[in-house]
Amino acid sequence: MEVLRNLYRDQLTEAPKRASQVERTGYSKDLGWIFVCQEFTQPRAIRTYRSLFGAKEKYTYFTPNTFYRNDQRHAGSLRWLNAMVIDIDVKTSQNAGMIFPDVMDRVTSAGLPTPSLVVKTPSGGFHVYWYLREPRRAFPKVVDHYKRVQRMIAEEMNADLQAIGAERWFRLPTEENTVFRSGERVSFDDLCEWLTEQQENQSKKGNVALGSTDLLSHPTILKLLEGVEEGQRDNTCYTLALAYKAAGYEENQALSLLYQWNEKNSPSLRQIEIKRKVKSAFKPGSPLGPSSYWIETLSGIGFKYQVWEGAKPREERTYSHLDEWKEDILAVLRKNGGCICGAQRALVSLITSSVDPSKCLSYATFKRLVAVMVEEGLITKEVEGRGRYAKTTILLVKKDNVIPFPKGPEFNGLNSNTFIDTVVGGSLLLFAVREIFTFRSD
Repeated sequence: MEVLRNLYRDQLTEAPKRASQVERTGYSKDLGWIFVCQEFTQPRAIRTYRSLFGAKEKYTYFTPNTFYRNDQRHAGSLRWLNAMVIDIDVKTSQNAGMIFPDVMDRVTSAGLPTPSLVVKTPSGGFHVYWYLREPRRAFPKVVDHYKRVQRMIAEEMNADLQAIGAERWFRLPTEENTVFRSGERVSFDDLCEWLTEQQENQSKKGNVALGSTDLLSHPTILKLLEGVEEGQRDNTCYTLALAYKAAGYEENQALSLLYQWNEKNSPSLRQIEIKRKVKSAFKPGSPLGPSSYWIETLSGIGFKYQVWEGAKPREERTYSHLDEWKEDILAVLRKNGGCICGAQRALVSLITSSVDPSKCLSYATFKRLVAVMVEEGLITKEVEGRGRYAKTTILLVKKDNVIPFPKGPEFNGLNSNTFIDTVVGGSLLLFAVREIFTFRSD
């Protein structure tokens, strides 16, 4: 099955190695184990394509990402991240009657790249895959960020927020259940850039800010403050403690308020448990605010929330803001006489962070930014040819009332943005020589 070969590539072998081969070459640190199972019972670990293709008739579920152990399927034993996958459940009211074209509409609306694979489940739901351009080593911090990206994609596409995690099961693709397949791949960095954009957009739309008391007056929190039943008390207590923390309350104030809240529970928690939850919520390194997932789960009311800190200096951020990348693109254009020309991927290689030259702009983000800048009238874009031989020309738009001046004392301190008004009875013509730099990709 080509879809599985494209997913795992050289992480599986064609057939088991003989003992003599293992003795001669040793065990590979690049190979990975995948797990298959039938209805989530008696999982089997597989490391060869022969076993995988032989198992497709017997097993229903598999793990798209691979593990370095054949006896433990959890996030800590992951070796390679191969794909980002979400599960869209059509049993929910938001997804009732959903069909495949609706899935693709949501992908487009979310600003996500074209999926690599879409599998339809027997219940009518969909598993949507984005194959990674290069497998990513599953270091703990990378796995955590994978989960954050996956959760944001699930939120934007109304997918199952329970099916989050790089170690999770998904339905094994077959010729019968595959409804869409493409050769598209996406880099993990591009998905991280997408996450950053979504977070910035949510922030601009007025999410609850750190230190704001608006969160405590939201219907979901008010419902939790009415008291909860046994089985929800621990999670609710910790969630409310974080809500008080995000709203600017001191630890002792939150503790006093949660003692009062505990009297409404049936039955009440022991006071020592309340104290432990509050202490955990306020300790250094704990979350800045409550999880939107837990607020929604505990209250039963749809809710989106994210606590926002003040922006860090650019040199301290892993992913720079888009406005700053726009300035970097403009700087390259100015440096090259207002015009750059060549294959788009060659043009992307010219754009580096003005703060940290080792950070480069991703191809997907470059294309989005160019489209935005064309809309804003900052640049024009022309494409000649198609495919690998296409040549893109990007020109800096020069305003009629802005005339560029060279810098220097002989020009009386005028800079490149000096405005010149037309003088009655005369005119001033300045001619600027522009060099066009052409970049060729072989």
